[in-house]
Amino acid sequence: MKADHLVKILAERGVSSRRGSEKLVRAGEVTVDGVVVAEPGALVDPFNQVVLVGGFRLPARPKSQYLVLHKPKAVITSRTDPEQRPTVHSLLGDQYATVESVGRLDYWTEGLLLLTNDGELAFRLTHPSYQVPKTYLVKVTGTPQPRNLKVLERGVELEDGKTGPAAVEIVRTVGPSSWILITLCEGRNRVVRRMVEDIGHRVLKLKRVGFAGIPLKDLPVGEARELTRGEVDHLKRLVAKPTTKPRLTVPFQVQEAVAEALHLPKPERPRREDRVRHRDTEGRPFRKAGWARPKPKASRPAAGGRKSSKAGGGKIGGPKAVGGKGGGKGGGKGGGKGGGKPKG
Repeated sequence: MKADHLVKILAERGVSSRRGSEKLVRAGEVTVDGVVVAEPGALVDPFNQVVLVGGFRLPARPKSQYLVLHKPKAVITSRTDPEQRPTVHSLLGDQYATVESVGRLDYWTEGLLLLTNDGELAFRLTHPSYQVPKTYLVKVTGTPQPRNLKVLERGVELEDGKTGPAAVEIVRTVGPSSWILITLCEGRNRVVRRMVEDIGHRVLKLKRVGFAGIPLKDLPVGEARELTRGEVDHLKRLVAKPTTKPRLTVPFQVQEAVAEALHLPKPERPRREDRVRHRDTEGRPFRKAGWARPKPKASRPAAGGRKSSKAGGGKIGGPKAVGGKGGGKGGGKGGGKGGGKPKG
C-alpha cells in the first residue's frame, strides 16, 4: 500500500477526527515501529509498519458510515461533556459509535448535522479551500434594511477577520420579527449570530437547513438517517478538488425544506429551459460559451456520389482537366502534349 500521512490514517481508522488525531500525535501517543512520531504529516505505511496508539495496535478500517442528524437545541456537538449535558452522540445508537460530527453547531442552534467516520471526507467538507456552502434559516428582531443585507452579502468585519461573501434574502416577515435565509461558506464559531448582531439585529432562532446541498427535510428533531448512495457520491464530487469560487446557490431541495419549516407554499421546481443559461442564435442550449456549441451540418455529397468542387469544377471538366495529363479518357498523354506551348 502507498504510504500516507499519519494523521489521515488515524482518522480513516476511526481513532479520532483529524484534529483529535493530530493532538494524539503531538502528545507522543503514537509510535511507528517502536519509535514515537510527533509529526502528524509523517508518511506511514500501516500494512508494512507497526503503528500503535496509546500502546494498542491500530484498529482495522471500519465500514464507512454517513449520517444526517436533526440536532435539537440545548445539545452539545461533542462526544462527551464535563457538565453532563446531552450530546449528539447520546442520540445515536451503538452501531454508530465510530462516527464524528462534520463541523459543529453551537448549543442553542438546531438543524442539520452531518456525521461520518470517513475522516478524509469530513476534513474536506470543513476545510476553507473547498468552499462548501451551509444554509441557515434565521429569525431576527425587526426587518433588516436592504443596505444591511448588502453588508452581509459583501462580508462583515468581525474581531477575528472579515467574513466571506454570502447570499441573503428575507423569506418572511411576521410582526416585529423576520425570517432571513443566509448561505455562506464560513465555519467559524457562532459566525451567523455575530454577523446578524453586527448589523444591529438580534438572533431569536437559528436553524441550519442545508449543508453542501443536503437538505433537512422530513426528519424529526433528534432523529438521524443514513445518507443515500447518491448523496454520498454528491458530497465526494463536491469536494473532489479545491476551489476559490464560493458556492452560494440554494438548491431546490433546500428551498423545499425552508418552505416546509415556515409553512410556506411549496416552491415551483425550475423548468429545464429556465436552468439553461446559454443558448445559440437558434435557441439550442449549451452549457457555457465555447462549450459544445452545436456545429452546422456538413453539406451532403453532390449527385453521383462525388463531392462538388470548391471553385469552378471538380476532377471532371474542371480547370485541371483542360490540357492536363488527365484531360479525359481520350486526352491521355497526347492531350497533354497537344496542350503545350503553341509553335510559331
